[in-house]
Amino acid sequence: KQWREYARHAWDISPTLAVFLPSWLNCSQALVNEVSRLVRSSPTKVCNIPQALDYFLSEDMLEKDSPELPHLLTWARCSPLRALSLFCKRTLPIHPITAQYATRVLNSYPAKAVLFYIPQLVQAVRYDDLGYVQQFIKSISGRSNLVAHQLMWNLETNMYTDEEGVEQDPVMYDKLLPVRKNIVDLFSSQAKAFYEREFGFFNSITNISGIIKPYEKGRKRKEACLKALEDIKLEGGCYLPSNPEALVLDIDRTSGQPMQSAAKAPYLAKFKVQKVGINKLEQLGCEFNDRQEGDGASQGETDSSYWQAAIFKVGDDCRQDI
Repeated sequence: KQWREYARHAWDISPTLAVFLPSWLNCSQALVNEVSRLVRSSPTKVCNIPQALDYFLSEDMLEKDSPELPHLLTWARCSPLRALSLFCKRTLPIHPITAQYATRVLNSYPAKAVLFYIPQLVQAVRYDDLGYVQQFIKSISGRSNLVAHQLMWNLETNMYTDEEGVEQDPVMYDKLLPVRKNIVDLFSSQAKAFYEREFGFFNSITNISGIIKPYEKGRKRKEACLKALEDIKLEGGCYLPSNPEALVLDIDRTSGQPMQSAAKAPYLAKFKVQKVGINKLEQLGCEFNDRQEGDGASQGETDSSYWQAAIFKVGDDCRQDI
C-alpha cells in the first residue's frame, strides 16, 4: 500500500518522476504495478517518454486488443533494440499496432544504426506473419548497400541448418528466400556491381580455407595458403565484412598463416585498409566502375591507412558464436 501511495504522489508531482521511480527504487513489484496502472489510465501524459512504453504495454492488453493501444502510434521513439523486441512473440504477443510502431521507430534511425542488430532483424522474420519485418528489410536495403550486404550474408546463414549450406531450414528457408530475392531486385546497376564484386572478393578469400584443408598441417598447408593468397585478384571498392568502415587497398600475400583447428582449416591474413566511414565507403563502392583501376592504390599513401588482420574459416557456423 505504501508503494502505491509513493507512485500516486510522484504522479501528482510529475508523471515523468513516476515513470522513473521504479528504476530508482529497485523495481518493487507493487510500485511497478501502480505506475503501470497510472500510465495506462493517462497515456497522453507520458507518451513523450520512451521508457514509459515498458509500463504501457502488457501481454493482457495486446491479447484483448485494448482500446488504449492506438496511443502507441504517437509514442516517442524507443531504442532500435526495444523496437526489434516488439517483433518477437517471446517478449510480447505480436499485434498490428506494435508492429507499426516498431517499423516507424526503426525507419526513423539512420540505416547504419541497424548494422548492430542484423541477426535479430533476420530472426524476427520467423514470426513475421503480418509482413512488417520483411517490408522494413526491403526499405532499409534500398537505403544502404552495406546494410543490404550484411543482411544477405545473414540470410544465407539462416536459410540452412548445416555448415555446408545444403540442408534447407524447414522453417526459415521459405521465409527468407523471397526476402533475399527482394533485396537483389532492389539493386541499381551500380549497386549490383558493388554487391557482386564484394561477395566475389569475400568468397574467394574465404574459400582459401577450403583449398588448404586437404593439406597436411604444417609446412605443406602453409605453402598452399600462401599460393592461394597469391592467386587472389583484389578489385577496388571492396571491404572486410567485419569492418564496413574501411576500404581494402592491398593484401599482404606473405601473411597467410594457417591456424590450429580440430575440424576446420582457418587461416589468418593481413589487409591494408583505409578508414573512410560507412557512407563514404558505400559511395566509393558504387562509383568504382566509373573510376580508374589504379585510383584505389593511390589512396594507400594516406595517414588513415593501416594493416588489419582477419581470420577466415570456410563452413563456419557463426551462429554458435553469438
